[in-house]
Amino acid sequence: MRRFTKGLGLLALGAALASSSCVDNDSSFFIYGVMDITSSQCIAKPDSTASLIPEGTLDTAVADGYQAAILVGSHLTQRGSREKLRTETSRLSITGAHITLYGTQGAVIEFDTPATGLVNPASGTDPGLAAVFARLVRYDDMDKLGPDGQMIARIKILGTTLGGQEIESAVFDYPITLCTGCLVVYPSEALDPNPPYLCDRVSDTPTTSDQKICFFGQDTYFPCTLCAATDPLCLDPSLNTPAP
Repeated sequence: MRRFTKGLGLLALGAALASSSCVDNDSSFFIYGVMDITSSQCIAKPDSTASLIPEGTLDTAVADGYQAAILVGSHLTQRGSREKLRTETSRLSITGAHITLYGTQGAVIEFDTPATGLVNPASGTDPGLAAVFARLVRYDDMDKLGPDGQMIARIKILGTTLGGQEIESAVFDYPITLCTGCLVVYPSEALDPNPPYLCDRVSDTPTTSDQKICFFGQDTYFPCTLCAATDPLCLDPSLNTPAP
């Protein structure tokens, strides 16, 4: 009976430890948010003071999906020691991301997507940081997400430590507003002065945006001259109802 009771106690202790390790993973590997790399000339610099985007915008009329630079942090403690000739096993190699999309009218799309990066272990109380690029919305998904409105991308980053332990981040919900043509702007100097006021004066107008465009069709306004030659919505402002 003692052996049986002792065995039950060990099983309960093992279950408790396993449960606590799952909770620890949520706190030791986490997502800060999606980085605003337009403010840094499209360079994703992992830093605790990096600008983050509270909500994304995806213009489905011109984009081919939504690509995000995700700031992640790791509180895994250092294991390596030069004095003891022990290699660092807590460095985390990103292997991918698991994405769940919740559309504007209830559609749910779930998939794994490639992602790469290397996260150093924490230094004292400061977490190790890394920028991870992952495609949150694929081109083929855009027609399935419903009409214009707000959707949610639920993100989980996957990785493996150099010691061989698989680890997942806590989930992070990122709202994205879907729209049709809302990021296209029509500079007056680009429009023909005569009806129907087409955006056809490309040769007389700068074809660059005042703001750096890192990913075309997401988060950043751009002039109609960039797509007037290939997209009727860019050429003709009357076809773009929500145009600014």
